[in-house]
Amino acid sequence: MRRAIILALAAAAIGGAADAASAAAPSATAPGARAAAGFQGGLAIRSVGAQDDPSHPIAVVADATIAQQCDPGGPCAFLPFVTTAAAGQPCRPQPTDAAWVGEPFDEAAAQAPQAFAASWREWPSRAPGPKRACLYVRGAAGDTLLATADYTVPPPIVLPPGAGVPRTPIPRTVGTRRSFRYRLSLAAIPRGVDRARFSLLVRAAARRWGLRLAGTTGRAARSGDGVDSVGFAAGVPSFALGVTTLRSIRYYRQAGGRRRLVRERVVERDTRFALGVPWHAGPGDPPPDRVDLQTVVIHELGHFAGNGHVRNCSDSPMWVALRAGEWWHGRGDWFQHGCGRPDPFALPARAASAGTRPAARTAAFRAAARPLLVERVRRDVVLR
Repeated sequence: MRRAIILALAAAAIGGAADAASAAAPSATAPGARAAAGFQGGLAIRSVGAQDDPSHPIAVVADATIAQQCDPGGPCAFLPFVTTAAAGQPCRPQPTDAAWVGEPFDEAAAQAPQAFAASWREWPSRAPGPKRACLYVRGAAGDTLLATADYTVPPPIVLPPGAGVPRTPIPRTVGTRRSFRYRLSLAAIPRGVDRARFSLLVRAAARRWGLRLAGTTGRAARSGDGVDSVGFAAGVPSFALGVTTLRSIRYYRQAGGRRRLVRERVVERDTRFALGVPWHAGPGDPPPDRVDLQTVVIHELGHFAGNGHVRNCSDSPMWVALRAGEWWHGRGDWFQHGCGRPDPFALPARAASAGTRPAARTAAFRAAARPLLVERVRRDVVLR
């Protein structure tokens, strides 16, 4: 019976806060604890992280204590959790974007005072300034506020528009560079993607592959119009992030009832990027709920230059698919889930070892990778 209550408490709090509790550690001051019926607790901010990349969160770590005076006639179990609010706003037990959920304590453990580190993430670009952390317990009688602690989220780093765009040539060990020409389409650019930034990303990535700009166009990129174009467009398969279409003519000779391929000539190359994607155009690496536009541009222009796909976990932009939060910007500067490389959004080891539940991934973080496509359209001609 008591175990069922514990599980119910955990499910109730974690079900709402798991996605919000994508955390990591640090922040500033700790006002005193407040006693509540049956509970005593304290909360003190240990540290607030410093931001070194505008696309990365900072970590906030707080030290918390909880003691319960158990009622002999009722269950002795509780679940600790922390929510956050803007300074001056009241505490609420509902989960927030920056939140933490601890492990449930059963009857035996709950009778002794508990100490733990509560860790969560803050995004300076979303909510800089003074904030308040609120320590709650969820027990049989409901949610009880035990203590609060004030801290300050530092202002976000602001980088110049051209920052974070590598221009070094793609190494030949990664792919073949070609001097094909392309026309940049500045039409149909979706909301959330800056026009100048998109132009910069395409031009820089194209030069890295050796491609040459033939000018710009106000028409959306389209395959089959005789123009080698690169840009956003409707018609990209809904499951994909981008597609490069290579249209070619294959020339055959007929001999003895059999056809022999003489040569194949590509007559049009087009790269189209999908609309309706939560793009991250930079600067900086993509957050876990955004798709890195720079990586997709580099990848599809790699197809434009004639390169194919590679296996996952290769130091190459030519993976078959991409998830939110993944990127490849240059040799050694990449991240793909499941490849054994450090996760830039993981909890600090100190906080993770302090009895905290591993941070829940966002839905986008867990979502299946979306493919990056290359499409070949061929027309056969038999020579006489």
